[in-house]
Amino acid sequence: MRPESTSVSFRADLSAFAQEYNEKMAATYFIGDRVAPIFETDECSGHYPIMKRENFKKPANTKRTSRGAYNRIQGEFGRGTYDCEENGLEYPVDDAMRRKYAGLFKSEKAAVRILNFQLLMARERRVASLFSGGGFTNTNVSTAWSTSASAVPLDDIATGINTLSDKCGVAKQDVGLIIPRADFQEMVQTDQVNDKIKYTYPGSQPALLKPTQVAAMLEIGQVLVPAGVYDSTEEGVAETNTQIWTAGVCYLVVLCQAKDDLEVPGAARTILWTADSPTLPVTESYRDDEVRADVVRSREHTDEVLIGETDLFVYKLTNT
Repeated sequence: MRPESTSVSFRADLSAFAQEYNEKMAATYFIGDRVAPIFETDECSGHYPIMKRENFKKPANTKRTSRGAYNRIQGEFGRGTYDCEENGLEYPVDDAMRRKYAGLFKSEKAAVRILNFQLLMARERRVASLFSGGGFTNTNVSTAWSTSASAVPLDDIATGINTLSDKCGVAKQDVGLIIPRADFQEMVQTDQVNDKIKYTYPGSQPALLKPTQVAAMLEIGQVLVPAGVYDSTEEGVAETNTQIWTAGVCYLVVLCQAKDDLEVPGAARTILWTADSPTLPVTESYRDDEVRADVVRSREHTDEVLIGETDLFVYKLTNT
């Protein structure tokens, strides 16, 4: 990685630490990187294929006539536009602070944790906004899951899984459920789930069910329970905690893996411009003698996009 000036140093050690930190946070707190896996490109902006349902719905004539040519088909793709934007933050590690806390923690690593938490939260909010503004069809659940005696969340979700499978022919293991924390807690307390638990996980307490267990119960690949929250008030105003993924709205989505080709079915991708961000994130440092500090910088160049036609890879459950 070439820094933009001789005074700026690319910090491979801190970048590796930042990537490790990102993976840990993705597994326990933020879900954006799993919902919109990274796709690397050396172009800052360009076009990407938007898959159409004709590829999965219209049967082709595969029969070859005697001594005849094979029938030919072409994939049906729309075209979307991506334009990577840079996000980044800096943290001055003051000389006096470094010496004061030298025996307690590593100042630069502490700075990277804070910087990356902010970058991850910003990317999480962009991915959540991508879905909330995606124009997906709202499908109301049969009964709100807070009505534990009569709600049927397993039926509501099964309908969504079948709908996705019918649209694009994916296996259940390619489907993930994005379910906000409050909805997850209500779902596992319903009578229908409790009855299912008696036979699936005998002796288990509903409140202690893990997302992996619910995924196994639903026979899908993943259950993602976002925990991201931010203070939505202005500086100096009493704190107001706001969930990044809005409660009452769940999504069944087709998930792919990081670095899969864009032709691989998946609801969303994060386009990473590798010419400027060969790692995610890039971590650098430089000296600022005016404030007697080593400044740590974390930055990334990305765009977050939806890949399929509206409703092709996403099933939206509302009023949960």
